[in-house]
Amino acid sequence: MNTSQDRANRIAAWSARSRDLLWIITLGFITQIIVLGIISAGWTTANLAVSVFLIFTTILTITGALDAMDDINAISQDAQADEAELKAQKRFVDTQWGMFKGLIVVGFGLTAIASLYIMWIA
Repeated sequence: MNTSQDRANRIAAWSARSRDLLWIITLGFITQIIVLGIISAGWTTANLAVSVFLIFTTILTITGALDAMDDINAISQDAQADEAELKAQKRFVDTQWGMFKGLIVVGFGLTAIASLYIMWIA
């Protein structure tokens, strides 16, 4: 079926998962900033708890962001043939998702590893 309600449902789902992605990345970024603040303040007595928190939130951020991107991509693939000619749909199909996924993994992952290194080794 390709009713106007089907199209509206896809747009709503796309919008919701896009908002989820924004919030996931924002909360992951805020977590990294808080951890870096704790490290720079020299509060070493909290290293174990901060490490667990950092690892947990980094894993959630990475997996949540990748899942949201995959959901957005799946929603886009549900577009009907007449929607394939829309400029927004063509733009979406041309998006290099691998680069964005790589940036999420590398950015959050390396920041977490660097923070752990500073807390425990340096």
